Amino acid sequence: MYLLRVVNDILSSMNKQHVSILVLLDLSAAFDTVDHAILLRRLETSFGITDAALAWFSSYLSGRSQRVSVDGERSDSYPLPYGVPQGSCLGPLLFSTYASKLFDVIKLYLPSVHAFADDTQLYLSFKPDNSHSEAEAIYAVEQCIRAIRAWMNTDKLKLNDDKTEIMLIGTRQQLNKVNLDTLTVGDTSVSTANEARNLGVWFDSQLNFNAHIRKTCSLSFGTLVISR
Repeated sequence: MYLLRVVNDILSSMNKQHVSILVLLDLSAAFDTVDHAILLRRLETSFGITDAALAWFSSYLSGRSQRVSVDGERSDSYPLPYGVPQGSCLGPLLFSTYASKLFDVIKLYLPSVHAFADDTQLYLSFKPDNSHSEAEAIYAVEQCIRAIRAWMNTDKLKLNDDKTEIMLIGTRQQLNKVNLDTLTVGDTSVSTANEARNLGVWFDSQLNFNAHIRKTCSLSFGTLVISR
Protein backbone atom coordinates (compact mmCIF):
# COMPACT_ATOMS: atom_id res chain seq x y z
CA MET A 1 0.00 0.00 0.00
CA TYR A 2 2.87 2.34 0.88
CA LEU A 3 4.62 1.97 -2.48
CA LEU A 4 1.33 1.96 -4.39
CA ARG A 5 0.45 5.38 -2.97
CA VAL A 6 3.83 6.86 -3.93
CA VAL A 7 3.68 5.39 -7.45
CA ASN A 8 0.10 6.53 -7.93
CA ASP A 9 0.89 10.11 -6.85
CA ILE A 10 3.89 10.35 -9.17
CA LEU A 11 2.04 8.80 -12.14
CA SER A 12 -0.82 11.26 -11.58
CA SER A 13 1.70 14.10 -11.74
CA MET A 14 3.16 12.67 -14.94
CA ASN A 15 -0.33 12.65 -16.48
CA LYS A 16 -0.46 16.39 -15.77
CA GLN A 17 2.86 16.81 -17.61
CA HIS A 18 4.65 17.55 -14.33
CA VAL A 19 8.04 16.32 -13.15
CA SER A 20 8.45 15.02 -9.58
CA ILE A 21 11.43 15.38 -7.27
CA LEU A 22 11.69 12.21 -5.17
CA VAL A 23 14.01 12.22 -2.15
CA LEU A 24 14.79 8.93 -0.40
CA LEU A 25 16.15 9.82 3.03
CA ASP A 26 18.66 7.52 4.72
CA LEU A 27 18.96 7.46 8.51
CA SER A 28 22.08 6.17 10.24
CA ALA A 29 21.37 3.32 12.69
CA ALA A 30 17.87 4.70 13.16
CA PHE A 31 16.46 2.00 15.45
CA ASP A 32 19.57 2.05 17.66
CA THR A 33 19.49 5.79 18.42
CA VAL A 34 15.96 6.10 19.84
CA ASP A 35 16.08 7.93 23.16
CA HIS A 36 13.78 6.12 25.61
CA ALA A 37 12.95 9.27 27.59
CA ILE A 38 11.88 11.15 24.45
CA LEU A 39 9.90 8.14 23.21
CA LEU A 40 7.99 7.72 26.47
CA ARG A 41 7.25 11.44 26.63
CA ARG A 42 5.95 11.38 23.05
CA LEU A 43 3.76 8.36 23.79
CA GLU A 44 2.21 10.30 26.65
CA THR A 45 1.88 13.82 25.20
CA SER A 46 1.19 13.05 21.52
CA PHE A 47 -0.71 9.75 21.76
CA GLY A 48 -2.37 9.96 25.17
CA ILE A 49 -0.81 6.76 26.57
CA THR A 50 -0.65 7.09 30.36
CA ASP A 51 -0.74 5.20 33.65
CA ALA A 52 -0.41 1.40 33.40
CA ALA A 53 -0.04 1.36 29.61
CA LEU A 54 2.83 3.85 29.74
CA ALA A 55 4.43 1.91 32.59
CA TRP A 56 4.24 -1.23 30.43
CA PHE A 57 6.15 0.48 27.63
CA SER A 58 8.67 1.80 30.13
CA SER A 59 9.21 -1.70 31.50
CA TYR A 60 9.57 -3.12 27.99
CA LEU A 61 12.33 -0.63 27.14
CA SER A 62 14.24 -0.58 30.43
CA GLY A 63 16.82 -3.00 31.77
CA ARG A 64 18.12 -4.06 28.35
CA SER A 65 21.76 -4.92 27.80
CA GLN A 66 24.02 -6.50 25.20
CA ARG A 67 27.27 -8.45 24.98
CA VAL A 68 29.36 -9.98 22.22
CA SER A 69 30.19 -13.69 22.00
CA VAL A 70 33.07 -14.92 19.78
CA ASP A 71 34.27 -18.54 19.79
CA GLY A 72 32.73 -19.18 23.19
CA GLU A 73 34.25 -16.06 24.76
CA ARG A 74 31.83 -13.41 25.96
CA SER A 75 32.44 -9.73 26.57
CA ASP A 76 31.17 -7.79 29.55
CA SER A 77 27.50 -6.84 29.48
CA TYR A 78 26.71 -3.21 28.71
CA PRO A 79 23.38 -1.44 29.33
CA LEU A 80 21.29 -0.18 26.39
CA PRO A 81 19.70 3.14 27.34
CA TYR A 82 18.88 3.80 23.69
CA GLY A 83 17.25 1.95 20.81
CA VAL A 84 14.21 -0.23 20.16
CA PRO A 85 14.48 -3.99 19.45
CA GLN A 86 14.72 -4.83 15.77
CA GLY A 87 12.95 -7.91 14.43
CA SER A 88 10.10 -7.45 16.89
CA CYS A 89 6.50 -6.43 16.25
CA LEU A 90 6.85 -3.37 18.46
CA GLY A 91 10.17 -2.19 17.01
CA PRO A 92 8.84 -0.49 13.83
CA LEU A 93 5.74 0.74 15.68
CA LEU A 94 7.77 2.37 18.44
CA PHE A 95 10.16 3.94 15.95
CA SER A 96 7.25 5.32 13.92
CA THR A 97 5.85 6.79 17.14
CA TYR A 98 9.24 8.28 17.99
CA ALA A 99 9.61 9.81 14.51
CA SER A 100 5.99 11.02 14.27
CA LYS A 101 7.08 14.62 14.77
CA LEU A 102 8.73 14.35 11.35
CA PHE A 103 5.32 14.87 9.71
CA ASP A 104 4.78 18.11 11.64
CA VAL A 105 8.11 19.38 10.29
CA ILE A 106 7.53 18.31 6.68
CA LYS A 107 3.98 19.63 6.31
CA LEU A 108 5.34 23.17 6.70
CA TYR A 109 7.19 22.76 3.41
CA LEU A 110 5.79 19.91 1.31
CA PRO A 111 2.32 18.49 0.59
CA SER A 112 3.45 14.85 0.19
CA VAL A 113 5.50 12.56 2.40
CA HIS A 114 5.34 8.86 3.21
CA ALA A 115 7.22 6.91 5.83
CA PHE A 116 7.49 3.22 6.67
CA ALA A 117 9.52 2.74 9.86
CA ASP A 118 12.88 4.39 9.08
CA ASP A 119 12.25 4.70 5.31
CA THR A 120 11.08 8.22 4.55
CA GLN A 121 10.28 9.65 1.12
CA LEU A 122 9.63 13.25 0.16
CA TYR A 123 8.26 14.18 -3.22
CA LEU A 124 7.04 17.32 -4.92
CA SER A 125 5.92 17.92 -8.51
CA PHE A 126 6.40 21.04 -10.63
CA LYS A 127 5.89 22.33 -14.17
CA PRO A 128 9.14 21.68 -16.07
CA ASP A 129 8.50 24.43 -18.62
CA ASN A 130 8.18 27.03 -15.85
CA SER A 131 11.50 28.17 -14.36
CA HIS A 132 9.76 29.83 -11.41
CA SER A 133 7.86 26.62 -10.56
CA GLU A 134 11.08 24.60 -10.77
CA ALA A 135 13.00 27.06 -8.56
CA GLU A 136 10.19 27.05 -5.97
CA ALA A 137 10.16 23.24 -5.86
CA ILE A 138 13.94 23.03 -5.40
CA TYR A 139 13.87 25.67 -2.65
CA ALA A 140 10.99 23.95 -0.82
CA VAL A 141 12.70 20.53 -0.89
CA GLU A 142 16.07 21.90 0.27
CA GLN A 143 14.45 23.92 3.06
CA CYS A 144 12.46 20.86 4.14
CA ILE A 145 15.60 18.71 4.30
CA ARG A 146 17.34 21.43 6.32
CA ALA A 147 14.45 21.51 8.81
CA ILE A 148 14.45 17.70 9.05
CA ARG A 149 18.17 17.71 9.87
CA ALA A 150 17.64 20.30 12.60
CA TRP A 151 14.81 18.26 14.16
CA MET A 152 16.84 15.05 13.98
CA ASN A 153 19.76 16.69 15.79
CA THR A 154 17.36 17.62 18.59
CA ASP A 155 15.82 14.14 18.83
CA LYS A 156 19.17 12.32 18.50
CA LEU A 157 18.64 10.91 15.02
CA LYS A 158 21.09 11.36 12.16
CA LEU A 159 20.43 11.87 8.47
CA ASN A 160 23.05 10.15 6.32
CA ASP A 161 23.70 12.81 3.68
CA ASP A 162 25.92 10.64 1.46
CA LYS A 163 23.36 7.83 1.19
CA THR A 164 20.32 10.03 0.65
CA GLU A 165 19.15 9.56 -2.96
CA ILE A 166 17.38 12.02 -5.23
CA MET A 167 15.50 11.28 -8.44
CA LEU A 168 13.66 13.29 -11.07
CA ILE A 169 10.72 11.32 -12.44
CA GLY A 170 8.64 12.23 -15.48
CA THR A 171 8.18 11.54 -19.16
CA ARG A 172 11.23 11.78 -21.40
CA GLN A 173 9.88 14.94 -23.03
CA GLN A 174 9.30 16.69 -19.69
CA LEU A 175 12.62 15.58 -18.17
CA ASN A 176 14.45 17.16 -21.12
CA LYS A 177 13.10 20.54 -20.03
CA VAL A 178 14.64 20.33 -16.53
CA ASN A 179 18.13 21.57 -15.70
CA LEU A 180 18.32 20.21 -12.16
CA ASP A 181 21.41 18.05 -11.55
CA THR A 182 22.00 18.31 -7.79
CA LEU A 183 20.28 19.17 -4.52
CA THR A 184 21.92 20.31 -1.31
CA VAL A 185 21.56 17.86 1.59
CA GLY A 186 23.30 19.26 4.65
CA ASP A 187 26.84 20.03 3.55
CA THR A 188 26.68 17.60 0.64
CA SER A 189 25.69 18.25 -2.96
CA VAL A 190 23.77 15.12 -4.01
CA SER A 191 23.48 14.35 -7.74
CA THR A 192 20.20 13.10 -9.16
CA ALA A 193 20.10 9.37 -9.93
CA ASN A 194 18.50 7.60 -12.88
CA GLU A 195 17.68 4.53 -10.76
CA ALA A 196 17.15 3.94 -7.04
CA ARG A 197 15.99 1.04 -4.92
CA ASN A 198 12.88 1.82 -2.93
CA LEU A 199 11.80 -0.82 -0.39
CA GLY A 200 12.95 -3.63 -2.66
CA VAL A 201 11.54 -2.10 -5.87
CA TRP A 202 13.79 -0.34 -8.37
CA PHE A 203 12.46 3.04 -9.50
CA ASP A 204 13.69 4.64 -12.72
CA SER A 205 13.39 8.19 -14.03
CA GLN A 206 10.36 7.40 -16.20
CA LEU A 207 8.73 5.03 -13.72
CA ASN A 208 8.27 2.31 -16.35
CA PHE A 209 9.98 -0.27 -14.07
CA ASN A 210 12.41 -1.35 -16.79
CA ALA A 211 15.22 -1.17 -14.23
CA HIS A 212 13.31 -3.41 -11.80
CA ILE A 213 12.55 -5.97 -14.53
CA ARG A 214 16.14 -5.96 -15.76
CA LYS A 215 17.65 -6.41 -12.30
CA THR A 216 15.10 -9.08 -11.29
CA CYS A 217 15.81 -11.08 -14.46
CA SER A 218 19.56 -10.76 -13.91
CA LEU A 219 19.26 -11.97 -10.31
CA SER A 220 17.00 -14.86 -11.33
CA PHE A 221 19.37 -15.90 -14.10
CA GLY A 222 22.32 -15.89 -11.70
CA THR A 223 20.38 -18.01 -9.19
CA LEU A 224 19.41 -20.54 -11.89
CA VAL A 225 23.01 -20.85 -13.07
CA ILE A 226 24.28 -21.46 -9.53
CA SER A 227 21.60 -24.07 -8.83
CA ARG A 228 22.41 -26.15 -11.93
